[in-house]
Amino acid sequence: MDDIAILRKATVTTDAVGNTVKAYSEKQVFCKTRSVTRSEFYDAAQAGLRPSVVLTLSSRIDYEGEDEAVWAGKVYGIIRAYWTDDGDSVELTLEEKTALNGAGV
Repeated sequence: MDDIAILRKATVTTDAVGNTVKAYSEKQVFCKTRSVTRSEFYDAAQAGLRPSVVLTLSSRIDYEGEDEAVWAGKVYGIIRAYWTDDGDSVELTLEEKTALNGAGV
C-alpha cells in the first residue's frame, strides 16, 4: 500500500442547550489509489453520482462502515464499498464533497 487515508464516521448528538453537535470518529488506513474508469464514471453519472477516486484497502477489517474519507487534503463521501474477489481487500469508491453535495469538514 502506497498511500494513507483517514476514514471517518459522523455522530450527531444534542448538547445540554439543545444545539446539534457533529463529531467524527477517525482512523488512519493504508491504501492504494486509482482513478475511476470511464465506464464507472458515466454509469454512476446516470444515477446522479460523480465518483472521483477508488481507494483499495488491503484488509476488510480496516473498513467498518465509515461514510467519509479524507485523502490528499480533500473530504470525500464513500458511495460504494466492494469486497474484492480475493476475499480480504475492499475497494471504496469516493465522491468529492462540495458545497453542492454536503461538504463540511
